[in-house]
Amino acid sequence: MLINNEFNEQKIQSPLQYIWAIFKGKNIAVISMWAVILLVLITLFCNYIIPYPPTLQHPEMLLLPPYWADGANPAHLLGTDDLGRDTFSRLLKGLQLTLGGALTITIIISMLGLMVGATAALTKGVKASVMHHLLDALLTIPTLLTALILIVLFGMSYENSLLAVLLSLLPQFIRGIYICIENELNKQHVIALRLDGATNLRLLRFGIFPNIIEPLVTLVNRVFTMAVLEITTLGFLGFGANLEELELGALIAKSLDLVYLSPYLVLFPGIAIFLIIIIFNIFSEGVRHAVIEGEE
Repeated sequence: MLINNEFNEQKIQSPLQYIWAIFKGKNIAVISMWAVILLVLITLFCNYIIPYPPTLQHPEMLLLPPYWADGANPAHLLGTDDLGRDTFSRLLKGLQLTLGGALTITIIISMLGLMVGATAALTKGVKASVMHHLLDALLTIPTLLTALILIVLFGMSYENSLLAVLLSLLPQFIRGIYICIENELNKQHVIALRLDGATNLRLLRFGIFPNIIEPLVTLVNRVFTMAVLEITTLGFLGFGANLEELELGALIAKSLDLVYLSPYLVLFPGIAIFLIIIIFNIFSEGVRHAVIEGEE
């Protein structure tokens, strides 16, 4: 962890600098990082870069193929649907809703899950026992089934589908954090901090959280992946986005009747979902391996 500067003096790298040095040595991880940044920027600024309003119809240009196929129109890069709406614009809007929703869910679950999971792990007695058994009971129900039940109760809309997915995935994350912290509590360095009179906050900050970064990255990535899949599944089943909210799963469902006339309308949203998941998983694996190597 020693590096030389221009005066040939030795300087100790911080843990984050050391992890970054390992991470940037992995080419595929760095490529995935830039791809993640690009996807996030598209999500944030989608409304400013789409060439046409997603619901704008061009009656004279129905079911146009992508620009590389015969009969294409260069004004519509990925063609149009059966109402003449620009496929590229609708795909970008769907990407914004799916990826933006999944990232929002992941951030909220990460913050809530860390607080609740840490509190549960450090709490003893009846309250800890009740929370422990409650989480076990919730985990016996498949998350998608939980989301479907919740969205029926809340009503069918894009916002309610995000809330349903969030509430269905939250118990899994809390349980994962609980197990990670519980495993750390019996280690010698944590016991030493306890004997030294450390408060629970100091115990978490200096004794536990630095040692659970690797499983935490895995948990966050798992929540994100499941959020993407559940949002698109609910949209495909008709429980999520409405006609004006073009989530990727809903785009696929609305294009199934046209799959033989224009298979691109189903293919492009499916590829977008696949790329979102594979890019974020590669990035997560790169971070996880950098953390593991940094701890060795």
